[in-house]
Amino acid sequence: MRIKSIQLILLICLLFSVACSYHPKHTDFSKQTSSFKIYNQAIPITVSLDNDEYFNQLGHYLKLTSYVKLAPEPLLATLRQIQIQDDRIYVVDRLNRMVCYDMIGKVIFQIHAIGNGPGEYNEINSFTINSDRNELVIYDNIRSSLLYYSADNGKFLKSEKLEKPNPSEMAFFDGRYFYNNRDHKNYPNDSLYHYSLLSSKDGHNIEQTCFPHNDDEEAYRFSPSLQTFYRNDNKLYYCKNFDHIVYRLNRDSVISCYNIALPNPLPTREIEKQADEYSLLNSDYSFGISNVFENDHLLYFRFFNKRFIHNVLYDLRTNEQICCVKSLQEKPNPKVPLLDIINGVYKDQFFGILSPDFIQYWKEKYPSNLPDIFRNYDASSDNPVIVFCSPF
Repeated sequence: MRIKSIQLILLICLLFSVACSYHPKHTDFSKQTSSFKIYNQAIPITVSLDNDEYFNQLGHYLKLTSYVKLAPEPLLATLRQIQIQDDRIYVVDRLNRMVCYDMIGKVIFQIHAIGNGPGEYNEINSFTINSDRNELVIYDNIRSSLLYYSADNGKFLKSEKLEKPNPSEMAFFDGRYFYNNRDHKNYPNDSLYHYSLLSSKDGHNIEQTCFPHNDDEEAYRFSPSLQTFYRNDNKLYYCKNFDHIVYRLNRDSVISCYNIALPNPLPTREIEKQADEYSLLNSDYSFGISNVFENDHLLYFRFFNKRFIHNVLYDLRTNEQICCVKSLQEKPNPKVPLLDIINGVYKDQFFGILSPDFIQYWKEKYPSNLPDIFRNYDASSDNPVIVFCSPF
């Protein structure tokens, strides 16, 4: 199956999963009910829709350092999730296959166990790596279960029921499981789960909560973001539903780090009136902060405006925006091709997925700038390539 462009997939997903960044009712930390320690250290970040004049100067800020070409077998469908941890690359594709690679792209193990038996799942809704126990943990919403596998070889270890919450996403960091809890419609009378952020030491018993649910946000049936948790090497960032503030999570604290002011942000009234998503997609409003990754003095994130995903690169050292460019560029930067698709930070390097379609386009448009790794690349039979990039 040919893998579609990551940028196009993101655009399609946004048609069904509108991510809205506006000034919510629960941004004021002083009014929060939380068992976390709360610290407000937010740095203001102002974004403008510039004319992309700095796009061609990205080579002054970022440099390509390496590529990892994923082994051609198994041939992956569109990638849905990726994590890199402990020198291993974990990916999940649209066929609900989990494949683990080493840092040269060789397959270590794969898990493709669709079913209802031991070690089987109906869908991989989310996954994380418990580094304390060296376990790969998969959440299956249909079976309301957590499934545990060895992070070394993919061997099935056990499964446990997780009746509640029903998280849209999970992460493990600093000895804690974190859950993004989109709503509480399945447990309206259990107030413990009426929060967006939940935390647990063992993955089952919720000991900490933050960000009470907002009635307007809950009633708005679009998932507000494609992601909420962002692993940045030794940091875990979180940007909750309908928010414009990026938080850093620790085992016992929530720290507001960045207060992002988008141009013409989506107003509260659009959420309250349950605005049609197609109208929002074509509007002048900005919304949907996602893919928040920080590397040294550079901060990267995305948002949505006028039917386009916009990619922002911001210099924290000078407190200045470097560029804000549209995805799906007709002329992508050949020197730094991953700006559209940064998916994480690992060992002080940004990394992103280059899809077969993107690589084929790159080969046709910029044959003279093509790295050797792509000379014999076949978009119909080769898997994506992971590209790494470091700040200057």
